Amino acid sequence: MTEYEQLGGASVSGDSREVPVPQQAVNMELVKSGGEVYWGVRETDGAVVASQLYDPLEDDPDVRFLTSTAVPDDSRQLRVPDAVFDHWDDVYGGGTAVVGGDRLEFWTTDELAENEQLLVLPEWQVEDVTGEE
Repeated sequence: MTEYEQLGGASVSGDSREVPVPQQAVNMELVKSGGEVYWGVRETDGAVVASQLYDPLEDDPDVRFLTSTAVPDDSRQLRVPDAVFDHWDDVYGGGTAVVGGDRLEFWTTDELAENEQLLVLPEWQVEDVTGEE
């Protein structure tokens, strides 16, 4: 069984659709200021993968690439793209799955961290993906 490590979480802004990246993810260099974040979806469980590296997402047959976003210089704010919100709506089964003020949780595994990847999960999806409450 995969061992998941929780990195922290924060509420997403309803206006900017940004979420502060937990300090632990920054310390592990999974998200860097001034960098690019590539977003994909794991086909097995619908989890959203955020990565600083494009190739591991592209090369993984289980991951479907969605889009990318830039991380502003000197910032820990990560803008969640519309394609990710649309995906969460689909997984949720209709309606709006994540709105401003909802909490997003950041998780990783040893394998994900080796490829500078982490999972960005709405609270309602955490248990299904990680097995944690």
